Amino acid sequence: MNLRRLAPPKQLGGRIRWLFVIFGVFNLVTVLPRVLGHGTGPVTARVAAAVAAVALAGWWLRQYRLGTFPAWMIPFEALALLAIGLGMRDWVATLGLLFVFVSFRGLYGTWRHVLAFTVLVFAAAVAGVALTEPSHVAQFLQQAPGVPPLALFTAAVAESTRRQERAAARERVFARLGSTLATTQDRETILRLSAEAAVELLDGIPGGWAVTVVDDLVVTAAGPVPVELLTGPVPPAAEGGGVRIPLRSDKQHFGDLLVGNGSAEVRPSLATLAAQTSLGLVNAEHAADLHYQAFHDNLTGLANRSLLREHLGHALARARHGSPVAVLLIDLDGFKQVNDTHGHAAGDQLLVAVAQRLRDGIRGADTAARLGGDEFAVVLDGMDAAGDAVNVAGRLLAAIQEPVPNAALGPAPGPAGTTGTALLPQASIGVAGWRGHAGIDELLHDADVAMYAAKTAGKGRVAHLDETGTVRLAAALTS
Repeated sequence: MNLRRLAPPKQLGGRIRWLFVIFGVFNLVTVLPRVLGHGTGPVTARVAAAVAAVALAGWWLRQYRLGTFPAWMIPFEALALLAIGLGMRDWVATLGLLFVFVSFRGLYGTWRHVLAFTVLVFAAAVAGVALTEPSHVAQFLQQAPGVPPLALFTAAVAESTRRQERAAARERVFARLGSTLATTQDRETILRLSAEAAVELLDGIPGGWAVTVVDDLVVTAAGPVPVELLTGPVPPAAEGGGVRIPLRSDKQHFGDLLVGNGSAEVRPSLATLAAQTSLGLVNAEHAADLHYQAFHDNLTGLANRSLLREHLGHALARARHGSPVAVLLIDLDGFKQVNDTHGHAAGDQLLVAVAQRLRDGIRGADTAARLGGDEFAVVLDGMDAAGDAVNVAGRLLAAIQEPVPNAALGPAPGPAGTTGTALLPQASIGVAGWRGHAGIDELLHDADVAMYAAKTAGKGRVAHLDETGTVRLAAALTS
């Protein structure tokens, strides 16, 4: 037996149960010298009493460690007390053991179980006295009226301590969940933590399972969830005898927390859990919005300079292991004329259109960014070959220089950059592939050199630095 599990617990309820099991086992052990060393009854009765005492002490220790006493053992415990009473043949000692029995066992089980146990062991004790010392039955009964109140008292103490322990455990669940939600931004993770916390709140209650439901489908689950809930839409009546609590804020409904069995005692805690989960979902959305705003351009939705540098840093780490990486710097030509002639609204429309064309022209592994003003950048990560970057730049330049419809422009031809009701964007693109650059700034500098070479050579051009660092110009595009 692991003696560490018999050490006194820290919680009040656990300490009470520990003290009573030690007291009960001690009294059972004292039966042995009484019946084996100084007993006056038949040898068989005294041996049976000793065996019953030892067996009962072992049973109590085992079930104390498990924290439960099954109701089916109540008659056998009563028979053990009867055997001990027959072996001791001492009504005072039997009465003392009766008090020990009800005081210890009153700490376990429901009120109905405690009542049944009290009735059976009381009857067993009376029977033991009646069979060995009939003349003392009246005295025994005169001294025994305190047994039922003692059983009720210990049962009340046990119930009170259990409620306090469950309340403390629920507070720990909320404290742990709150600290976790404060650093969690993933929606599914929050819903999973909520379902797991609900099962912890239902600890010891039959049907202790929980799921989170969004659009009538189970998103996360914890505990022994019925299979039918996991295989299709959740019908409105699926909760049966349980409870369904909405997860919502003032402006949004996130889903529902569906619990298999929500007793009256635990429902307030489940409601608190739902509110805590909803707050976590709201905070996660706010955090995601703030993160997006911090790393994306407000006008175009592209990555900003900070996010571009972060992605480029990861790409360079992969480049050092043989994955080609290139940077495209894109500068719009004549953009200032568009702003000066048609206003910033037209300029913004042009920037948004260019951003969308960049998105459409790159792969999911690549990153398009707006660096500020009319300057953009693209990181091509993991290309098949280093020369592919120039081809991609040519395609992007052709897409950028397609007319941008603008109904706000007048019907007459306008200055450079406009014609009729359309804007005609033009751009210069500089390309630099990774050639063992020490860091991000060195690679961006090479792309900048190539971009200014393209601008100097004329509009609608792509320039790149070859493996020797020499600027090469691609053929100009005609608009």
